[in-house]
Amino acid sequence: MTRKEIARFFADPQHPLHRRFEAMRLFFQERRPALEVAERLGYSLSAVYNMTRAFAKLDDPAAAYFRDPVPRGRPPARPASSLRQRIVALRKRNLSVPDIKAQLDGEGEHRASERVVYRVLQEEGFQRLPRRSRAERRSAAAPVLRAPVSRALDPQQRESFQCESAAGVLCLLPWVRKYGIDTAIEQARFPGSSQLAALPSVLAFVALKLASVRRYSSDDLWCMDRGLGLFAGLNVLPKAAWFSSYSDRVVGKMNRRLLTALGRVWKEHGLVSGAVNLDFTTIPHWGDDTTLQSHWSGHHGRSLVGLSVALAQDPDSGLLLRSDSRTRRETSSEAILEFLDFYRDNGPELRYLAFDSRFTTYANLSRLNRDKVRFITVRRRGKRILEQARQIDPKDRRQIRVPLQRGTRLVRAHSSQVRLRGYDGKLRQITIFRGPSRRPALLLTNDLATPTRRILRRYARRWLVEKSISEQLSFFHLNRLSSSMVIKVDFDLAMTITAYNLYRLLALDLPAGHSHLTARTLFERMLCTGATVRLGRDACLVTLEKKRNLPALLETLQAQEPVRIPWIGNRRILYEGDTRS
Repeated sequence: MTRKEIARFFADPQHPLHRRFEAMRLFFQERRPALEVAERLGYSLSAVYNMTRAFAKLDDPAAAYFRDPVPRGRPPARPASSLRQRIVALRKRNLSVPDIKAQLDGEGEHRASERVVYRVLQEEGFQRLPRRSRAERRSAAAPVLRAPVSRALDPQQRESFQCESAAGVLCLLPWVRKYGIDTAIEQARFPGSSQLAALPSVLAFVALKLASVRRYSSDDLWCMDRGLGLFAGLNVLPKAAWFSSYSDRVVGKMNRRLLTALGRVWKEHGLVSGAVNLDFTTIPHWGDDTTLQSHWSGHHGRSLVGLSVALAQDPDSGLLLRSDSRTRRETSSEAILEFLDFYRDNGPELRYLAFDSRFTTYANLSRLNRDKVRFITVRRRGKRILEQARQIDPKDRRQIRVPLQRGTRLVRAHSSQVRLRGYDGKLRQITIFRGPSRRPALLLTNDLATPTRRILRRYARRWLVEKSISEQLSFFHLNRLSSSMVIKVDFDLAMTITAYNLYRLLALDLPAGHSHLTARTLFERMLCTGATVRLGRDACLVTLEKKRNLPALLETLQAQEPVRIPWIGNRRILYEGDTRS
């Protein structure tokens, strides 16, 4: 505003309250006659007298003409009186704001940020603490809180506590119980100790996998989280040194017994379809160890020293059925036969196998054919084979639309029969053309009757296992191999597969449209949240903080049959949504 406009604002008031204030100022302060005031501001004479009489009766004239500005946003929360009293009592011991917050966190009765503590001290009239020496700060500091020793949960304990951002892991307990995963862990006969039994010990590893903990040594992120401890039936999870020493006691047959028991569980619940996708992945090791070989890593695009792991997945449910970290270059072609021995004992009749050409030889393909196992694999492409593929007449190439991870893609394909050295009989070769700039792909199958379209679509589902490998490399951190010992890596793989399958079971039971979500997406959208846990005599109530996708999760949880969790005092576990985030 210009000075002229400002002067006009005072000389010619327009707002009703401004005009009334100016009228009273002229009448009472400048002692102008009522008639002059009325003519100057556009009032009648009686109106001026009425205003003067009403003004004289006011106890607080300023409240009638002036208003305090209303603060924007949500008003600051008022701490509870018990919290306020506790903050004041701690300040009287000359504790600083960070020390007061640390003391409150250790006591566990109140939750307050440093901002809340600072505001309470301001409102109570406390001044800043004077500068103190290091010895004075040490003497006045809050006592050092000792980390609690991990122990089994007391069945008679009654308490309420807060969980941090990984509290949603507790939502997977109904699936652990529903599918008897705890029973499978016990059948594997993992080691226990005088302090911790085998089941909570293994569930502690699974909890860290479910929460996407990168390193066991990062215990400052999770060792005090009561929610992760409750998942394993403990007060808190053990410390990093315990995880390392425990995995030293696990032998390979325990991991195989676990995967065998889980395979029987999936078979009993109809979660395996008889079709299996197989693939390799390389877990690199960044240390110096001459016992490890170099393997090609598609994730890194080069050969790396590490372990080559064979994975098997059901394409319908997405469950991982088996892993084998003992594969070496000289025995990789026998991996498929080892899987067949495993599957015959734990799965339904095998209908279809889809795998990479590295899995076996032509002689082993002939053995699969004699066992009446239908298969689809990729043929290795040499210069002569590619030249023969390019000479196929374009008129003989059929257009076929195949599904991808997202959407579909139009390709051209040609089907023919070939004979290969080492294979008894004929094989069907399907040549796939994906554009002029890309080399043709060649599939081999002993299925001579199924239409080409269906075979391509079936093989396209093999990409699911590649997708699950990508998940494990990123979310479950398989590429952070800290040991070169195959047995320890094999145990880590077994824990990863257990955690991965729990996420798959959750995805399959969620409302329509969620079954394709990855473990990372499920964790970030639904399970990465805080909660309040109340342990009662007969039930454990988990109150989850507000989250956008919480309704879908609660609907799925409440649709499950109520279950009792033996390792948390045989309590029923219940879930509800909180009113706060």
